[in-house]
Amino acid sequence: MNSMDTLQIPLFPLGTVLFPDGILPLRIFEPRYLTMIGNCMRNGTGFGVVLISQGREAGIPAKFHKVGTVARIDDFDQLDDGHLGLSCHGEYRFKIISHAIQDDQLITAEVAPVAAEDHSEILPEHAAMSDFVRELYHKEALKAWAEGMQPQWQNGEWLGCRLCEILPLSMESRQALLEMQSSERLSQLSKIMKENQIILS
Repeated sequence: MNSMDTLQIPLFPLGTVLFPDGILPLRIFEPRYLTMIGNCMRNGTGFGVVLISQGREAGIPAKFHKVGTVARIDDFDQLDDGHLGLSCHGEYRFKIISHAIQDDQLITAEVAPVAAEDHSEILPEHAAMSDFVRELYHKEALKAWAEGMQPQWQNGEWLGCRLCEILPLSMESRQALLEMQSSERLSQLSKIMKENQIILS
């Protein structure tokens, strides 16, 4: 997709930040989102995940940040409580140009995709960060996080996104990192990890 193209997508404001190639499990029960998911599955399209800045996930439409990630549905099942369970993954970032609220309270938006920085290989100074993620990938306690992941150990964009997911960061910090390009994100993550002695200076 050309970075200059725009498209219309439904939005799902959540209390979490989804990164490209990240895994997102969801439990759907509100009619507006059941309809949204049905349309996405029928049309083979995705929906936009944005972090809530004010409000709640359920009920009255919340206020949200303007940069998010398109989510694509991988699988679904009926949960024991009757709700719809979804397994989704993040595809690419987008920036909201404008949005509207439908009669059913579903938010739709015109968005512009944000192109990933061409960063096919990490720099030598980021090797310790790659080793850190590689070690976590093999830990049994993090099996749910690693399951279904397709490691790209030398890809700076992929590496930065996985670190944002696994490090103990606030959602607002994750949002700020999501909005950065790969090189800036890696530099900021390196600073955070060194300051907290997760990796050596």
